[in-house]
Amino acid sequence: MAQSSLHIQISAHDRPGILAETLGFIVDAGWNVVDIKQFVFNGMLNLSILLDGDDTLISPLKAALISYADQRNFKVAIYPLKEEIQAEVPYSHRSVVTLLCETFPSKAFLEITKTFADLDINIMRIEQLDSGDIQVLEFVIGTQKAHSTEDVLNALVRFKENYRVDIAVQEETYFRRNKRLIVFDADMTFLQCEVIDELGKLASQGERMMKITRQAMSGELDFKTALRERVSLLKGLPEKTLEELADNLPLTSGAENLVKILKYLGYKIAMVSGGFDYFIKKLCDRYELDYGIANRLKIENGVVTGELEGEIIDAEGKENALVSLAKKEGFSLRQVVAVGDGANDIKMLARAGLGIAFNAKPIVQRQAQASINLHDLKLILYFLGINGLDLQELSKVVGKSTTQSWPKKS
Repeated sequence: MAQSSLHIQISAHDRPGILAETLGFIVDAGWNVVDIKQFVFNGMLNLSILLDGDDTLISPLKAALISYADQRNFKVAIYPLKEEIQAEVPYSHRSVVTLLCETFPSKAFLEITKTFADLDINIMRIEQLDSGDIQVLEFVIGTQKAHSTEDVLNALVRFKENYRVDIAVQEETYFRRNKRLIVFDADMTFLQCEVIDELGKLASQGERMMKITRQAMSGELDFKTALRERVSLLKGLPEKTLEELADNLPLTSGAENLVKILKYLGYKIAMVSGGFDYFIKKLCDRYELDYGIANRLKIENGVVTGELEGEIIDAEGKENALVSLAKKEGFSLRQVVAVGDGANDIKMLARAGLGIAFNAKPIVQRQAQASINLHDLKLILYFLGINGLDLQELSKVVGKSTTQSWPKKS
């Protein structure tokens, strides 16, 4: 007796028991189940079952399933499988592309699918993580060719510009949903200001200070040189002025809620800043962050001297801090998330398993795996694989204070 393989495909309005009833006919007809896949979309069940069995058993099974489908008012299709196409195509290189935007029109769907097709990339799964004021889509893509995340990001650059979407591209490995440490930059990332610029204003050096800051953050000026020059402008500033500023630093929208959720999920949280530890320590204490690393501003007799103490935390310093913290906690670098906005964050973002450019300078966005250009840090959670329902549940668990509206559409 010859052996056959069949693919049974059922489409029906979902209800409990369809799979059990279908398997009843299959078992009664003497077929062996090789594989089952099913999902429900908008109330419709899509069920596929692969079978092995005797050629003589095909007709009885077909008759039983067709009669069953007619009675239950759903569709059934039965396909004989050739041996050479039974196995799934082995996509050894898999990535996850997460898109975050305010609207995602049909034309955008068309363009992104064509982008993947042009790269000979197959879309294996699409899932909508949220569909409220913010649209979040997750594409799992695969290819038999080696496409680095950088290749995929480069291909999506024009798409991103055309549709104002934020994009994260990550390798689909077990580390993607197993991040354990997140490292934040402070100024214009966790905080919605440049602290040193605010100090410059208080020292009556605001305009000069901001000019140097812009040059440093855009990569036009060496960070160490820029930092020393700016610190010198603060000479004579009373420590009391620093204390008053520290008590009134504006957080970026979603920062406190994000911290609460990440702590509940067991993350270690660090702030690594090219700013000053006087402020970073206070932020760490206030929001119960695990680590705070920053430059030490020299203060004598209650007055800023215009000098720094110890090693300067520049781009290399931030990178080294991230690596050191991961090692101390026993985490792989692939379990680390880094978030920053300036040129001095680029190396830190590159070393992390997921580097996120948050409202960042163009030079940073071009080199990061992910970017967010809306002013809400909580959006990071979508890049960690959390969907809208998860987020609602987490917000309830950690307290009403985490319930916060999304950025309004402009």
